[in-house]
Amino acid sequence: MDIKHLRYFISIVNNDFNLSRTAQNLYISQPTLSIMINDFESREGTSLFKRNNGKIVGLTYIGEKYYADAQEVIKKYNEMQMNLHEAADTMAGSITIGIPPLILSLIFSTIMPKLILDNPTINFTLKEQGAHRLKGELLLETVDIAVLLSPEGISQNIIDSFEIQSSELSVFLSPKHHLAEKKRIDWKDLHNEKIALFDESFMIHHLFKDACERKNVYTNIILKSSSWDFLLNSVKINEELLTILPLPMADQYASDDFVARQMNEPIVWKVMICRLKKNNYTNTENYIYDTLIKLFQAK
Repeated sequence: MDIKHLRYFISIVNNDFNLSRTAQNLYISQPTLSIMINDFESREGTSLFKRNNGKIVGLTYIGEKYYADAQEVIKKYNEMQMNLHEAADTMAGSITIGIPPLILSLIFSTIMPKLILDNPTINFTLKEQGAHRLKGELLLETVDIAVLLSPEGISQNIIDSFEIQSSELSVFLSPKHHLAEKKRIDWKDLHNEKIALFDESFMIHHLFKDACERKNVYTNIILKSSSWDFLLNSVKINEELLTILPLPMADQYASDDFVARQMNEPIVWKVMICRLKKNNYTNTENYIYDTLIKLFQAK
């Protein structure tokens, strides 16, 4: 029997074996109750109830023991449910989460305020750094949870990771830029182009540079920054510049001052929530990690 059926069984005993009254109290039909009893006894090859002319009149010896055990199980189950909700209601502690500023703005702008407001007894510290730097912070355990890009560059034997968004990197540029006329950008189109790019603390920098080396493209990076909005504003006002940013930014920050062009053979932009594998996590660490995953699953 599952928890629901155990409750049915206990209710039958508590209603003096009156199936009609029990069914009414449980808001189910009497035949459903009878079928449940018969199925269980047939499957287990035992009898829980004494019968007189087919009518249930009491418990067998085995039924009495099962009734006692069922009461203990239900009591323990109720305690588990109460503890679960009490833990969520009274969760306290501190946690440090590392999130790249672009991802914080693009993906966490609604989720993170909700998480903080829903958990006033938890002290949140947010570290806004590039994913490349946050990888080191996670390994040094100066952050409890880090939002990184895949491939994380860390062995899967030592981290847990969960994908929260997947897209691609695209070219952002002024509508007056000569490449804006193209519907899609080839890698060879970027050769010798003037590029504004995230600095070396960001994984996008390394993903782009590595791709350019593989494609034999010379990268004329004339501007580096840790600020995504500065990069975007730079290409808005300068028709010679282009920058590399995640494609979802084109919709979230839509403007007539720039265009986004997808690339042939694009770089995958896959965002991961990561934490080090440990034998023991604090209740706060487990709760926040699990809650973040559930929030993104729901989203």
